[in-house]
Amino acid sequence: MKVKARIQCIIPSCSKKYNVKEMRTRCDCGNLLDIKYEGNFSKKLCEKFYDRRNPRGNIFNESGVWRFRELINFINVDSEDYDKYSKIFVSFDGAEGGTRPYEMKKVAKYLDMPPGNVFFQPEGLNPSGSFKDNGISTGLTHAKMLGVKEVICASTGNTSASLAMYAANEGIKAMIYVPKGKIAPGKLSQAFQFSADIFQVEGNFDDALQVVLEKG
Repeated sequence: MKVKARIQCIIPSCSKKYNVKEMRTRCDCGNLLDIKYEGNFSKKLCEKFYDRRNPRGNIFNESGVWRFRELINFINVDSEDYDKYSKIFVSFDGAEGGTRPYEMKKVAKYLDMPPGNVFFQPEGLNPSGSFKDNGISTGLTHAKMLGVKEVICASTGNTSASLAMYAANEGIKAMIYVPKGKIAPGKLSQAFQFSADIFQVEGNFDDALQVVLEKG
């Protein structure tokens, strides 16, 4: 059975479904949306993912996100046709999600756990300095699929830096709403560096998010 993607409300009591190509920022009930998949993934994908550990010069095989592209192929593109998927997948030279785990033997010993059970994965080694790059790369891919020219988010730091960087790399305008005085200066400077429009909102993150939802 072929796997199909859809957009669905995150609230179980609603769970309303929409076409993945529909331009939507939230459900009719007012809540947020997520991508869901119908169908069964082939068990042979494990072999394919393992083989891609040798990227052979393909940046999308280097990416810790797009190496597993069959699992997040909401755009329904041929995942083996580089000429096709390279035009739509958003990646920062395959660097997102490429952080490696390090075994923490002393921590395991301190926790009285056997070796090989505690690992540390420094997500700060992602392009913008946080794990948010993983989600932003797929979010911007969806935006490209829909032909979006501007993207918007609320943030207190990491999301603003990641969205600004990936959007600039794709020639998409980024508008970022932050709670006034409640964002890390370093992250704010990253957003400015990539020419995002920054707006300060009185209140906290939830207040900034509400503004974004109203404008979206």
